[in-house]
Amino acid sequence: MYNFLIAKPEEVKNGLVTDAYFLRTEEVLEGLGKNPYVVMELFTKSFPDKNYLFGVLLGVYEVAKLLEGLPVDVYAMEEGEIFFPYEPVIQVIGRYKDFARYETSILGFVSFLSGIATKSARVRISAGNKKIYSFGTRRQYPFLAPAVEYATYACGFDGVSNVLGAKYLGKIPVGTMPHALILVIGDEKSSFIAFDKYVDEKIPRIALVDTFGSPIVEALSALEALGSKLQGIRLDSKDYAYLVKEIRWEFKRRGYENIMIFLSGGLDEYEVEKYRDLVDAFGVGTRVANAPVIDFALKIVEVDGEPRAKSGNMPGRKQVQRDKDYNDVIRLFKSEIFSGYRPLLKPLIEKGKIVREFEDVDKVRERVLRNLESLPENLKIIKGGEPHKVRFEP
Repeated sequence: MYNFLIAKPEEVKNGLVTDAYFLRTEEVLEGLGKNPYVVMELFTKSFPDKNYLFGVLLGVYEVAKLLEGLPVDVYAMEEGEIFFPYEPVIQVIGRYKDFARYETSILGFVSFLSGIATKSARVRISAGNKKIYSFGTRRQYPFLAPAVEYATYACGFDGVSNVLGAKYLGKIPVGTMPHALILVIGDEKSSFIAFDKYVDEKIPRIALVDTFGSPIVEALSALEALGSKLQGIRLDSKDYAYLVKEIRWEFKRRGYENIMIFLSGGLDEYEVEKYRDLVDAFGVGTRVANAPVIDFALKIVEVDGEPRAKSGNMPGRKQVQRDKDYNDVIRLFKSEIFSGYRPLLKPLIEKGKIVREFEDVDKVRERVLRNLESLPENLKIIKGGEPHKVRFEP
């Protein structure tokens, strides 16, 4: 009998979702009778897009649940914190053989979620004060829907379309009608009338107006069908953006000035920025749900108290210090904290016990939005900005 290609939670927790060479490493250390005490740091050396000037960290809570109960200490930045290349975002401290097999899952959790988080935050910046909604889970493996929607909502999206993803967040899913509804009914006007008749009145009356032909004709058809009940229209292709001004003109000419116009279909942060002044809201899907992962690595930086690292990496356990202007400095962990700076790596697990309270998604979202607001303007540039420099000072 065929089963879905997913790992069970207990299989992840037991370290079975790992790369084989970590199991080989366990065998070798067992044979040698060695289990050194190590410090490992999770960081990236670069972002997946040259236009990325910062990253947003998500996955801290997943790592905490993964490593809970193991004889390790873990330090981490806050869920939703801004980070830059070379900054350790998570540290795992303990005897290597006790947690070696979990490296694959640690990387997977943080690389995947932080990739979507960072892309989502960039879309949030590019949208300004316009609403943005997550439409992308149809382009992602279905079992990942809650994770995708968590990352998009936490990083500034105003709503999510996936039913299960919204349930995990404690939110009502957004979305009105697909092209399929209009096609099976046979014409747009009858579809708009039927939607209004049978769908809960709490759901906004937003008509999809590019199914059969001219969006202008279908937009006016929606107005004729719904009148003052029509709250908005949606164009599901950026190719129709040039029609927005004409559609608005036609609505206003008929005395309807407050009908919102939504744009969706193949959008990313660059196009959201381009069309921001034309429309009222965006549905962003594929480009966020399939955002490139952040290429994190989990590397040993100390062995039995001795600074030791792979060539090209900085040996020694570190702390990231930040001032209010994001002039970050990476120092050795025991170095003093500079005046006006704060340490970003804080206890997450002590001797296997989680010591940090998990915040709900709205609290994480507040942190992300606050962080984005506090970023210097030169780090909010969506395309063509200068890479941020982080200072090293042991």
